[in-house]
Amino acid sequence: MANAAEVVQKIRDDLVQIDEEIRRHPYLEALQEAAVPREALRAFTGHQYHIVTSDLRSIALMIQRFGHPPARDFFIGVLQGELAAIGRIVTMAQRLGMTERELENYEVTPGGFAYATFMAWQSAYASAAEFTCGILVNFDAWGFNCGRMSKALHEAYGFTSDETAFLDGFADLPPFEEVALKIIQHGLDNGVEQKAIHRGARLFQGYEKMFWDTMAQVAGVEML
Repeated sequence: MANAAEVVQKIRDDLVQIDEEIRRHPYLEALQEAAVPREALRAFTGHQYHIVTSDLRSIALMIQRFGHPPARDFFIGVLQGELAAIGRIVTMAQRLGMTERELENYEVTPGGFAYATFMAWQSAYASAAEFTCGILVNFDAWGFNCGRMSKALHEAYGFTSDETAFLDGFADLPPFEEVALKIIQHGLDNGVEQKAIHRGARLFQGYEKMFWDTMAQVAGVEML
C-alpha cells in the first residue's frame, strides 16, 4: 500500500525546479528594488480579490462533497482562512487607492486567474486527496512568496502591518501537513491513483508560476 508521506515527498522532489522558479521570481526581486509601479500593484490586489472569492466557493463545494472526516475539519479551516483573506485584501487595496467596488469590477487576465479556475475544476471533479496534496505542495511556495512580498512592501513602499495582513496571513500559516497526509492516505487507501495526485500538484504549481509571470508582465518586469 502506498504511503502518503512518501508520495508527497516524491512529488516535491519532482517539482523542485518549478518550486525554485516561483520562490526566486523576478517580480519579487523587482518589488524589493521598488521597481514595481503603483498601478501594477493594483493588478495584484485586483487579481487576488477575484481569486479569493472564487476559492471561497471552491472550498465550500469541497465541504459539501467531503463533509466527513478526515477532510471535513481541514476544509472548514481553509474556508475560514479564505473568509479572513477577503477583508485583508480589501485593506491592502485601499492602500493603493482602490475601493471594494473597484476590486469587484477589476478585469482579471487569463494568466492571472488560471490558478483559481483550476481550483474550481478540482473542487468539482477531484478527490479530497488530490485537492489537499495540491494545496499542501503549493502553499509552501505561495506562503514563502507572500512573506517576501510583505517584507518588500514594508521596506520599499512603506506599507503598514495592517496593509500587509493579507500576505502575512499566508506567510504565517500554521503547519497542516499532518492532517493533510491523513486525507491523502485515506484517498490512497480507497483507490485514488498516485498519478492523479501528482498531476494535481504539478498543475497547481504551474498555474502558481503563471500568476507571478502575469504580475511581472503587467509590471514590465523583464523575465530571464
